[in-house]
Amino acid sequence: MIYLPDVINVVYCSSNFFSEVCAVSMTSLFENNRHLKKINVYTIDDRICKENKDRIQQISERYERNVYFLTMPDPSIFFSDNRFTIKTLGHTYARMILGDVIPENVERIISLDSDTIVLNKIDELWSTEMGDHPIAGVDDCMGKVALVKTQHLKENSIHCNAGMYLIDLSVWRKENWTKQFYRYIKGLFDKGIALGGYEEEVITKVVGERMMVLPPKFNLMTLEQVFTYEELLRFREPLNYYTKEQIEEARREPVITHTTNFFYVRKRVYEEGSDHPMRVQYEKYRAMTPWKNDPPMMANSTLKQRLQKNIWHMMPKAMAITIGNFVRNEIRPRLEKKRDDE
Repeated sequence: MIYLPDVINVVYCSSNFFSEVCAVSMTSLFENNRHLKKINVYTIDDRICKENKDRIQQISERYERNVYFLTMPDPSIFFSDNRFTIKTLGHTYARMILGDVIPENVERIISLDSDTIVLNKIDELWSTEMGDHPIAGVDDCMGKVALVKTQHLKENSIHCNAGMYLIDLSVWRKENWTKQFYRYIKGLFDKGIALGGYEEEVITKVVGERMMVLPPKFNLMTLEQVFTYEELLRFREPLNYYTKEQIEEARREPVITHTTNFFYVRKRVYEEGSDHPMRVQYEKYRAMTPWKNDPPMMANSTLKQRLQKNIWHMMPKAMAITIGNFVRNEIRPRLEKKRDDE
């Protein structure tokens, strides 16, 4: 089925802490898609306060768009299992139940992380022919070791980043993907394996080859902006990745950027004094929100994490890449295996 951009549906999942970041993303979406007739935004609400909801509504009213707040279901009640909590699943677990919480008349939706910035028109993304694929996303540049040893996947597996998914909810509901995700997580919990809040891992594992891969311009991540293509390959050692031309095109004309946390960037894009490459863009859209006169958000990282990032940044880039590759491929898998064994 071809979806024309008459009515575009987008979903965010946000806590109160990230409500400002979510609002900035939403503003960038509206600002760069004024030509669209109708945009419906569904915000799965993890205890967003009334003041911040009102601020988000101000943004939607200014652009004449619809924003609907959906209360995040308690996972222990939704799944009838006390082991399923926000702590064990993470608040973005809501992505695994979208087919059940989004209104049934919505057949297709774009899922965006709060820390994305929309820089261009999303018509092409929305109109993508998906066939029988339930979900489409952008390859996350996972190396063979990371896929096999930390993600417990086959070395040639498709692994798309959860910052942006294009989802066919009609296929999702027909094939009951929510139930399939539940069975997988239950199997992990039955074996005493902690999920750790990574719904991306569950979606990747369960959807498998049914995942459709999209061009990188629809979810350009931090590492692809900070590292050259050659540096990126040395750091991650991916098997099946985009060509240099595809990455360069995404850098020139990104549609959606994802301001992911990254070890070689000291501060997140929303923090005061951020060195993130998308900082100027973030400030541009923040200035269009009711948060424009508020002080910058404070870091939610620990002192240890901030010190580690400063140490990484003090290194020459080539050294940081070599050591980072060793940590990612040798140290981290051993630590995660030890955690699972315990």
